[in-house]
Amino acid sequence: MLKCFRNCLRLSSLSTLPLQYGILFPKLLACLVHLHFGHFSSAVISVTSFYLSMNLDGSAQDPEKREYSSVCVGREDDIKKSETMTAVVHDREVVIFSHKGEYHAMDIRCYHFGGPLHLGDIEDFDGRPCIVCPWHKYKITLATGEGLYQSINPKDPSAKPKWCSKGIKQRIHTVTVDNGNIYVTLSNEPFKCDSDFYATGDFKVIKSSS
Repeated sequence: MLKCFRNCLRLSSLSTLPLQYGILFPKLLACLVHLHFGHFSSAVISVTSFYLSMNLDGSAQDPEKREYSSVCVGREDDIKKSETMTAVVHDREVVIFSHKGEYHAMDIRCYHFGGPLHLGDIEDFDGRPCIVCPWHKYKITLATGEGLYQSINPKDPSAKPKWCSKGIKQRIHTVTVDNGNIYVTLSNEPFKCDSDFYATGDFKVIKSSS
């Protein structure tokens, strides 16, 4: 078996390597290469990884397309019961809310100071449903990710506070439902959101099952 793998990984025979086996057993391949190619292992693994990143028809996969492809995060029945669901989509943590028959997804940490939005409450402000961050009570619209605040004219003592928008602060992602499954597609909007800062691995709040 080892001889078979070694022959398959020779540069002269890489074009005939069955890609489906590489996809099913990538860790086994890496281990065998390391054990039997010595200091040449890094070069062989690099070449092998290139082939493993290709589609079965031989065409290379676009990393950007993989990053923004839809990911199934759970069942519709589950989120209807809990009203909140957390998930990791292409290494980005998101929270999905079920509110009045609609689904909304956004970065899981608040744009202000990284508060855990999945622990917050949904309230209506100025007729707009918002998630309220449990740390500092920042209000974020579910539909657009805008930060809302109340302002008042200090020169007019009789003026009433008005709700205003800071603009889009929290990155919103797309939620779709297919056959009872909930799918999330990450936003690929080119503008920067404040919540992007807390969407890195350093601030992860979802514990790995491993």
